[in-house]
Amino acid sequence: MSSSGPALKGSIRGGVALATGVAVLAAMPATAQSAAPVTAVQVDPIFATFNSDTAPGCAVAVDRAGQRVLTRAYGMADLEHGIRNSADTVFEAGSVSKQFTAAAALALVDAGKLKLDTDVRTIIPELPDYGQVITVDQLLNHTSGLRDWGAILGLAGWPRSTRINTQNDFLAIAARQKALNYRPGAESSYTNTGYNLLTEIVQRVSGKSLADYSREIFFVPLGMAHTQWRDNFRRIVPGRAQAYDRKGGGYEQDMPFEDAYGNGGLLTTVGDLQIWNQALDSGKLGKFVTTKLSERGTLRDGRKITYGRGLFNYTFKGTEEIAHSGATAGYRAWLGRYPAQKLSVALLCNAANADTGMGRKVAALFLPGPPDPERVATMPEGLFVDQASGAPLDAGRFRANESRIVSDDRIELTGRDGNLAVYLRTEPVVANTMKLADYAGSYASDEVGAAYRIEPGAGGLAWRIRDRPDFQQVLKPVYRDAFQGDGATFRFQRDAAGRVVSLTVSIERARNVKFSRVP
Repeated sequence: MSSSGPALKGSIRGGVALATGVAVLAAMPATAQSAAPVTAVQVDPIFATFNSDTAPGCAVAVDRAGQRVLTRAYGMADLEHGIRNSADTVFEAGSVSKQFTAAAALALVDAGKLKLDTDVRTIIPELPDYGQVITVDQLLNHTSGLRDWGAILGLAGWPRSTRINTQNDFLAIAARQKALNYRPGAESSYTNTGYNLLTEIVQRVSGKSLADYSREIFFVPLGMAHTQWRDNFRRIVPGRAQAYDRKGGGYEQDMPFEDAYGNGGLLTTVGDLQIWNQALDSGKLGKFVTTKLSERGTLRDGRKITYGRGLFNYTFKGTEEIAHSGATAGYRAWLGRYPAQKLSVALLCNAANADTGMGRKVAALFLPGPPDPERVATMPEGLFVDQASGAPLDAGRFRANESRIVSDDRIELTGRDGNLAVYLRTEPVVANTMKLADYAGSYASDEVGAAYRIEPGAGGLAWRIRDRPDFQQVLKPVYRDAFQGDGATFRFQRDAAGRVVSLTVSIERARNVKFSRVP
């Protein structure tokens, strides 16, 4: 699908230039329009870093009761050609895209072609049989227990954006996994795997790709003329901003080279995102789809989580916030709506250093009431380790919706996502008290498709990935038989004779991935 959006121009159209920011005021009642310049002055400082002709930037749009009250654009869409961002610039929306994938699956449910409690393996039999049913709804709510395929790629030494990944590549990774993070429905943990599987489910059930199905039932009927899926990253997309990341004192390109989509990959504008939010607020997607997209998910024990079918449901400044952020390569995004206030904010950026929290800062300017009190807990002294993954709890202050010190040896934290994490006190160790030679050797994992070489090193262990000679990290000892480095926790296992025979690695979104010791 080719975009029908306008080609990027070197000049600004449809607005008044303010430095490199663009102000576009819709035709509004006199009282609303007269207040908009004041709001624009308040909004601009939030984006001061990007209000430049030498940096990438952002576009932001604010709607109230379905009417545009403010559109702003900052920075450059293309640094090589000197093209500025505008209200019509196309960006990639990252995980803001997930609600569109969820809506497509829900539309199939509404049409009687799919059920929320369907066993995913009846549609995608290539997935392993874990002895437990994973349902379509668990994919939608991030409660499947499936490991994130991007995390597995990271363990292989090829994090996303370092090489091309296709939908078939993702399916192959998912098919190799021999274990889950947890029993389906018992917890909630963010995983792109579930939404790539939903892309596959939509195609197999509807007979059309998610890109074609979305265009047919959403984009064309709603008039989202600048929106399409990035199902072919080589396709020319008129009006698209290039994505960038900081490099030294400047920037370098940071584009997504993936044909896997549904977890992300929506190419769109702030105006089209506002059309989508207006459709949700007005019920244009139908009662079933609209209702399901605003519900919070439920765990097996009845606990409600903050995630529900492509969207997070929070309370912000005393009112309901239904929102999602996004980050893919150098693109950043945030889309939020506040039904009680009839407010909607869309933010899209082409700079990896853009904070998606800027979207909520813009919303705060339009919402009444004082800021929410910050919930911060202070951790007791000592080392506490996650009961499930073995990862140590960071020292100092941390955010939590609810914290409970059950005893001197146990802390329970309920995160903003509604998950309960249990941390147990553990005795720390230092390198000079450990026999580091015990851990030396090679370890391989079919699930990851990689082999590691572990050797004693300065202050801990040296971790190398075979076939990646440029990769080396230092693993620091944390507690008995456990080390940490590069965001991963390594736990070594011993046999009855005390010999190290394997290790498990836990990283965010992938727990206890097993590596066996090999000659």
